[in-house]
Amino acid sequence: MRAFLSRWLPVILWCLVIYSFSEFSWFTGANTAHVLQVILSYLPFGGGDEEGSSFLNFLIRKAAHLTEFGILAALVWRALAPKRFAYAGAWLFATVYAATDEWHQSFEPGRTATPKNVAIDSCGALLALLIVWACRCWARIKHRAVKRGV
Repeated sequence: MRAFLSRWLPVILWCLVIYSFSEFSWFTGANTAHVLQVILSYLPFGGGDEEGSSFLNFLIRKAAHLTEFGILAALVWRALAPKRFAYAGAWLFATVYAATDEWHQSFEPGRTATPKNVAIDSCGALLALLIVWACRCWARIKHRAVKRGV
């Protein structure tokens, strides 16, 4: 039971974090745009350009989608490894959770649900899993080199 919890508890907790991002109105596009506008107004180069801050808000929000579902995929991969289907299972889990998260947002005031966000979330999961795979390959290569004395 302890091994199961050590693998799956981080996944459950991260799913709750994602759920809370969707649940609370603090993370609507309008609210994050306002916060960003306030922050930019304090910077010497920021402030006045509404279009620039709008684009920056878009980039930050989409990067958040990539990151939060990338982290979820990496955590699920960790929970499933070393099983053969760990990468595919982690990507599928993150993608399905992204779809249910968007569906949940459709019921929240001020939130919108779009298939485009599911695609971005799915890409974030895939990107994170590619990074995990590359790091594991690099570690194996480095381990072999050390073992041979190179």
